[in-house]
Formats: sequence, structure tokens, C-alpha cells
Amino acid sequence: MPQTLVLTGATSGIGLETARRLAARADVLILQGPEPPATAEPVRISVEGAGRASVVYVPADFTRLAEVVAAASAVRAAAGGPVHALINDAGVPGAARRVVTADGHERTLQVNFLALVLLTELLAPSMGPGARIVNLASATHESATLDLDDIELEHGYSPVGAYARSKLAIVQYTLWRARHRRDGPTAVSLQPGVVNTALLGAMFGRIGTGVDVGARSVLAALDAPARGGEYFDQGRLAQPSAEARNAVRGDELMAWTLGALEDFLAAR
Repeated sequence: MPQTLVLTGATSGIGLETARRLAARADVLILQGPEPPATAEPVRISVEGAGRASVVYVPADFTRLAEVVAAASAVRAAAGGPVHALINDAGVPGAARRVVTADGHERTLQVNFLALVLLTELLAPSMGPGARIVNLASATHESATLDLDDIELEHGYSPVGAYARSKLAIVQYTLWRARHRRDGPTAVSLQPGVVNTALLGAMFGRIGTGVDVGARSVLAALDAPARGGEYFDQGRLAQPSAEARNAVRGDELMAWTLGALEDFLAAR
């Protein structure tokens, strides 16, 4: 059966290296990035040259949730059938100062988490029980807690704190899907390693290993046996933080999240 894979955040860093590797195993590879198509065309050509896949580029600025909805529609049209895997790699570092999007959300939370949930929930009906959702999180989630009374970080904002909380939310969402969406695709999350990317450098400086390590971690999570909710640390099954595993907190987070996305989810 032809394999259709979708990868967000595919134009740089771990995403770009992962895209090159997926091109060798997919029949149709749909890439998302924030750049306009003309700017991303060299990347699309490069990825297509790395394998046998037909590569399609779908632009979407995740600071605008309406563009996420449009991207989901474009992905479904390009797939022309079932989506076999969705890899959510798109993300930004915490801004130096708190930024609010046109949708009214703290930017890091929206780009890294809300857009991920929206795209996943819109595409999930196009994915069968055997499909896989891979959500890139971070070990920084272990340092975070979510204050649902101040989830938009109006008080005590910090770049690293905003990033870590968005990654905690991703792990909680992955576990929530395992509890409440068991008839759909299998969702897992992962810590790809400390990888020397522009995103990491923006918050911590140029440290870590090469993007090949991160790409291998993504592919390991894509291929590993899973029932849903698993968390992988550089390819090894691991346990996320106690905060992430708190089902009550996770359900509260997702009640808020689905409410915040209600109008956009109606597009499905």
C-alpha cells in the first residue's frame, strides 16, 4: 500500500534531516513549513532528490490558526487518501519577551502546542488505527508545571519557561489521546536529544549533537512498537514527568485547549 507521511517543521533543523530520511521510505511526503512556496522550493527539491517519494510542500504560519486549518485541507487534498503518519516537529523557542498572536494566545504556546493539536485533530479522521502520530517534545518538560489559571503566561513569563511548558503540554496531549482517542491513530511523544539547532541556540547557546541524532530519534519513535501514549528519550522508552502523567491535569488542559480551538475544529 502506498505510504503517505506528513512532517511539520520540515524546512530546517531536525525536521529537514528527518524529511531527507523519510523521502527514502514514503511514496508521498507532505512537508509543512512557515516559508512561502517559492522560498521553500529548494528544500522541496533537495528532499525529493534524497529518495523516491513525491514531495509536496504546504506552507502554514502557525501563529495564525486559520492557516493551520487551511494546511490541514491542503494536506488531505495532497494525500488523496489515508495519511499513515503525522510527525509534529514544528516549533519555536520562547521569545525574549512575551508575544501575543493575532489569535490572542501566547506565541510559544500557540505555535508549539495549539497548532499541533489543531492540525492533529483535523487530520486524525484521515488516519486509520494503524497510523502513527509522533509529537516532538523535550526533556525541558520535566522542569515545567502548567498553571491553568495563567496558561497564557501573563505573569512571570520567561523564554525557557514558555518553551518548557509548551513541551509539557505536548506530552500531556499525547497521553490524553491514548486515554480518550484509542480508536484512532497511535500517538507517541519523544525527546529527540540535545541537538545543535537554531531553536536550541536561541535559548541555550550552540550546544549539543548534530541533527542526525534528532532525526534518528524521530524515526525510532515512528517505528517502535506502541499502544499509545509512550514517551521516548532518544529512541529508548522512558517515563515523562509526574506532572505530564497526571491524568486529571491533562484532562483539564485538554478541556481548555479544545475550548480555545472550538471554532477552528468546526472546520472538520
